[in-house]
Amino acid sequence: MIYYQWIKWAYSYFVAEMVAEKMWMDLEKEVVWLESFRDVWAQIWDSDIGIIAVENSYAGSVHENFYNFLRYPDIKIIGEINLSINHSLLSKDTDIQNIKKVYAHPQALAQCYSFLKEHNMEAITYSDNASAAKYVSEIWESGKAAIASKKAGGIYGLNILAEWIEDQEGNTTRFFLIVKENFTKSLFEKKTKTTIIFETEDIPSALYKCLWAFATNHINLKKIESLPSLKNPFTYTFWVDFEWNMDNENTKKAMKELKFFTRFLKVLGEY
Repeated sequence: MIYYQWIKWAYSYFVAEMVAEKMWMDLEKEVVWLESFRDVWAQIWDSDIGIIAVENSYAGSVHENFYNFLRYPDIKIIGEINLSINHSLLSKDTDIQNIKKVYAHPQALAQCYSFLKEHNMEAITYSDNASAAKYVSEIWESGKAAIASKKAGGIYGLNILAEWIEDQEGNTTRFFLIVKENFTKSLFEKKTKTTIIFETEDIPSALYKCLWAFATNHINLKKIESLPSLKNPFTYTFWVDFEWNMDNENTKKAMKELKFFTRFLKVLGEY
């Protein structure tokens, strides 16, 4: 089964479609939506795949899913898909000048900040974009709109008042494919990236020494972010994405060096 968060016609559903097509799975029977990210993580068993959003090129990281890697230590990453996000303003109204309130997921609202400010529209958070479109289609009051995909607008019979309303040209959301550690199927031929998390030792220049392990082994970092460790107050876990996989000799050397300066180190996946 493939599980994703948000209802059908959410952006994560489009990613689920891609994965289902690649695995020759039945969209109607084997692709299932769940209400929350937590539900997705809890539902994954031996042969299941979860689709989770982890980062947007404009609005940043989805921290809830970063933390879930700490809460569900038996889950790993087997792939990533970058999806181009094109937001539309959807409403029963036909005149954009009537719109006063706009409903969407916080990430979508952040991605369309300048558009909403320019049109003096109130941003109201909703569980997800497709659900927001469904909500707007079911209420009778005018002056309300949702931010969602053009396809969602067609499904729920809404007027498209504006397209491409995201602030950033090339707006993209990064999704991970997550599975149990005993999952053995291969979805991608090449593994060109690795994600790890680690917590440094409490010593001077600990983070510098950890990063030096990558520098001396000529490993290109693609992302680094610090997060509260969920353990002791004001201790931090570092999330790092880098090029190359764990079979690479330079990666092996870097991991060996990292162990000297970390109290916790875990490979979350190669993809």
